[in-house]
Amino acid sequence: MINHFLHNWHQPVGDPLEYEEIKRYDDGRRRYDKTLREKGGIEYYLVSKKFVKQWKYYVDYYEEMGDQQKEARKKPDKINSDLQSNEKVFKYIPEDHVYNSSIRFLENEWDYEYILKEVFDLFKEKYSSIQPQKRIGFYYENEKKKVVYPNLARFTLIYQSLRDNKFYSVKAQVDHHSEIKSWLDLLKATFQDEYKQNPITNIRIWLPRHQNYNVDLITQQLEQTMLIDGDVLQETLMVFQLQSQRDDCLILDFESNKWQFNKVDEQQQIELDTELLFNRALNGCGKYVCDFPHCKLNNGFLEQDFSQDDIKGICQQLVENEEVNWNQLCYQVNNINNKLIPLQMSEFQLDLQEATIKISQQLEIFGASFVENFYNKSGVYAIDLQNADVDTNLIIETQSKFINYKKGFTLIINNLFSQKEKNYEPLTNLYQLRALYLILQFRQLLEHIVDEKQQIILKIIRRLNVNQKLQLSRWFTNLSKAEFEDTTKKIKKLINSEILRQQHTPLMPFLEIEDTYKMVGLFELFQILQKSNKMNTRLQSSEFVIDLITKLYKQDADKEEFSQFRYYAAKQWRNYSFTFCLYAWSIPIEFKSKLLSLDCKVKQHDSMSHSVKYHFTGQAPYLSLQIERNNIIESAIKQLQITHIPLKNPLKVQFIGEQGVDEGGPKREFFRLMMEKLISPDYGMFIPKNNGTVYWFNPKSFEMPIYYSLIGKLLGLALYNQVLLDVRFPTVLFKKLQNEKVTEEDLKELDMEIYTGFQYLREQTDSNLISNLALNFNASYVVWGEAYFDDLKPNGFQVNVTKENREEYIELYTDWYLNKLVKSQFDLLHSGFKSVVDGDGIKLFSGEELQALIIGLPHFDLKDLELVTKYDGYDDKSEYIRYFWSCIHSLSIEMQKRFLFFCTGTDRIPVGGLKSIKFVIQKHGEDTEQLPSAHTCFNVLLLPLYKKKETLRDKLMISLDNAEGFGLM
Repeated sequence: MINHFLHNWHQPVGDPLEYEEIKRYDDGRRRYDKTLREKGGIEYYLVSKKFVKQWKYYVDYYEEMGDQQKEARKKPDKINSDLQSNEKVFKYIPEDHVYNSSIRFLENEWDYEYILKEVFDLFKEKYSSIQPQKRIGFYYENEKKKVVYPNLARFTLIYQSLRDNKFYSVKAQVDHHSEIKSWLDLLKATFQDEYKQNPITNIRIWLPRHQNYNVDLITQQLEQTMLIDGDVLQETLMVFQLQSQRDDCLILDFESNKWQFNKVDEQQQIELDTELLFNRALNGCGKYVCDFPHCKLNNGFLEQDFSQDDIKGICQQLVENEEVNWNQLCYQVNNINNKLIPLQMSEFQLDLQEATIKISQQLEIFGASFVENFYNKSGVYAIDLQNADVDTNLIIETQSKFINYKKGFTLIINNLFSQKEKNYEPLTNLYQLRALYLILQFRQLLEHIVDEKQQIILKIIRRLNVNQKLQLSRWFTNLSKAEFEDTTKKIKKLINSEILRQQHTPLMPFLEIEDTYKMVGLFELFQILQKSNKMNTRLQSSEFVIDLITKLYKQDADKEEFSQFRYYAAKQWRNYSFTFCLYAWSIPIEFKSKLLSLDCKVKQHDSMSHSVKYHFTGQAPYLSLQIERNNIIESAIKQLQITHIPLKNPLKVQFIGEQGVDEGGPKREFFRLMMEKLISPDYGMFIPKNNGTVYWFNPKSFEMPIYYSLIGKLLGLALYNQVLLDVRFPTVLFKKLQNEKVTEEDLKELDMEIYTGFQYLREQTDSNLISNLALNFNASYVVWGEAYFDDLKPNGFQVNVTKENREEYIELYTDWYLNKLVKSQFDLLHSGFKSVVDGDGIKLFSGEELQALIIGLPHFDLKDLELVTKYDGYDDKSEYIRYFWSCIHSLSIEMQKRFLFFCTGTDRIPVGGLKSIKFVIQKHGEDTEQLPSAHTCFNVLLLPLYKKKETLRDKLMISLDNAEGFGLM
C-alpha cells in the first residue's frame, strides 16, 4: 500500500458506505487534532496501529485497489487484539473497567493511534471490539496542548488484609491524569465488597519515602513496626504528579475502627535507615558485583578491622548527614545463587554445560566469566573499557556443548535477561553489559540467539542507552577480522531474511508491532558493529550496505521509504511504521540519491506553491539566470544574492545573446565555467595542495566573502539540479559540510608531508630524538611565498613537543589545519551551501557520499556506457557500431573523458555509474563530410554513417579535439 505523503482528502468514489466510513474517520481525525489545542480534559480511545492499517486497507483508504483486489479483502481483526497481555493485574469491579484491562507496554508513539468516541463507536459498530482503552487527555499550559499517556500508571499496592491480618501485594493500574480521590473511591468500593464483614470507614494511600524499595523490604518493615516511613497522598493530587516508575510501591491503609498504620517520627526514621544500612554494610547482599557503595562487597570496613560498633556508628553518621543514595540499595539474592562464582573459578568446569547454565542464574557472575588470563589478574576481575578480555577458547569449547542442545542456551538467555526484558529494566553496570557482549560471542549460535521467538536479546539491545551501545562497539574492536566478519555476515543475513519476510507479507510490511521491534533491534545491533568498524576498520563500508532495502516495497519503493522518512521527521506518528533512513549508512547510495531527489521535488513544490505565477498560470516557476558569458561571475552573483530568489526551484540558464532553450546543456556549461574561474589561481581563493591533486582554502584570500558564499550556493544548486561538477575538492571539505568530525587521516589526501611527519613523530621511542626535532606548539604555513605562524595553544611557541605531549600536539595541529585556519572561509561556503540545501534528505549522506553526488565517482569505464546505449537508426550488433566502440575503448582515459564530455556535457561519473545514464546514438546522415555532433541536453550522439571506417575515426577525433561547450541542433 502506497502512503502518499501529499494525500489530504478523498473523493466520493467506490462504495458509498465505505466512503462514509472514511469521511467520518477523517472528520474525527481533524476534530481530534483540534481538541489537542483546547483547554480542559477529554476522554480519548486508544486503538492499535495494526487495526487502523487493516481497516484502511479494507476500505481502500488510499484508493489503490482494483475491483478484483477488493473482492478478496478480509475484515480487520478485533480492535486491539494485538495489544492484549496475559499478565494479571488487580481485579477491579466492575469487571470490564479500563483499569482492569492488561495490555502490552507501549514503547513508541507509532504503535497506536488516538481517536474520539464517535470514531470508536463507528469501529465498534462495524467491527469486533475487545475492550475499549480509554485515556484521559489533559491540557498542559507550558506545552500549549493536551498530553495523553498511552500506558496506564502501574503500581504495586501493599495492604494488610482485614480478614486474616496478613500482608499482600497486587499490581494495580490507573490513568496518569486521574485524581487520587477518584482512584480512592474506586479502591474503597472494591475492598468493601471484598471485606463485607469488616466495614471500611475510609481508605488512604501512603507514598513511601523510598518508593523504589522492593515489596519484600517494605512489607518486612511494616510487619515489624506497623509504621510507615512516608506520607499520605493528598486527594487533590493527580497521579502523574507522583512521578513514579513502573511498579513502584504504594501502601493502602484501611480505617475500620482506626487506621492500620502510623507515620514514623524523625528518630524512628533514622533508626530504621541505620539498621538497614548496617545490615548491608556488615552482611552484604551475596552478589559477586554490587552497585551500592556501602555494601560489604565495596565498603572495605572489615579489611580495615573496624568493629561492629564502629561500622554501626559510621552508618548512623551517613544516614544523619543524608549521604546515602537509597536508589542504589542492593537486595539479598535468593539462596539458589548464594554460592555462585564466575565460570573460571567454578568447580563445575569439567561439565561446561551445567556450569554455564548455573552461572546464568546471576547476571553479574556471568558477566565476570570467560575472562582471558583470569589468574594473571590475581583472581580479581575489573572490567576494562577498552578490552572485554574474552577467553575465546573457553567460549568455543562451551559453545560446542550447546550446538545440539539449543534449548539449553535458550534457558541461559532467559535466566540472564528475561526479568530485565519483562520489567523494562535497564542494564545497570558494566558486568551486566559484558554478559550481553559475551552472549554475542557465541557465534555458531548467533542466529539462534538473535532470532529466537521471544526476541529477548534484541529487546535488551533496543533499550540500551547511547553510552552502552558505544561501549559494545568499543569491545567489538578487539575481534579479529575473521571473527568480526563472521559476526557481521550473520547479522546481515538475519536482516535480509527479515526484509524478505516483510516483503512477502500478505497485507503490508510492518503490520505487527513485533515486526517493527525486531527490525529495529536487528539494525541497532548492526549499527553497533558498523560503529565498531569505524573505530577499527576491518571491513569495507560497503559490507554494511543492505541492497534488499530497495526491494522491501513491491512498487514505488523510493516513494514509500521517503514517505516513512518524512513521517518520522515530522513526528506524524499516525502514518509511521519504520524507516531505514534512521540507519542511512545501510542504504545503497543510488537509492539514497532517489530519496534526495524526492526531497528536492517536495521542497521545489513547496517553493512553487508560494509563487504567484504558479497560482495564476499553473506554470512551474524556475530559478532563471540570465548570464553574460564575458562577465559570468558578476552576473551570477548579482542574481543569486537577491534575498527572496527561489534557490530551490529548478534551474534554467540562458546565456545572453545566444539562442537555445536550456534542456540541460547551458546549465552544465554555466557550472563548468563558474567553477573553472572561481577555483583558478587568478582569484586566489583556493591553493593547490598535495602536488596539485586537490584544492584547499587560501587562509589569506583577499577576495570578497561573497565569492565563498557563491561557491557554496553553486555546490548546492549543482546537487539539487543533478549536475556533476569538475572540481578537485578533497573529501574532508564534504565531511565538514556534513558536520562530520575530521581526523588526522583526512590530512592524507590534503597534505601527505604533514601526515607522514605525524607518523614519524609517533613512531619515535627515543625522547632525545624527539627533542632534537625542535618542535613546539606553534604551526606555520606559506601562502604565495610568505610564511605565517600561529600558536596551537596559548604561548605555544614556548612549549616544546615531547614524547608525553606529542598526541596532544598532533590533535591540536590537525584541528588547526583543517578547522581553525580556514574557519572564516569555510563558514561562508557552508552558509551558501545551506541556503540552497537544507532539510532531512541531505542528512542521509556521509561526506564521502556527498562528494560522489556533487563531483561524481572516481571509477571510469565506458564499457558500462556501451552496455546501456540505445540506438536510433543503427543495429547494436552491426559491424559499424562494433568498430565505433572499439575506437572509443582504444582511446586514452583522458580522451575517453573528452568523449563523455562531448556527448553529455560532463566527464563526471554519476552515482549509479555510467550504467545509470540514458545514452542514445542516433544516425545522422550517410556518406557525408559532416562531423559527429551531440545534443548534450539529452545525451544524444548524432553519428553520421561514413563510407569508410577510417573516416569515422578521423572525424570523431576532430570533433573530440575541438570539443568545448555543447551543441544545439
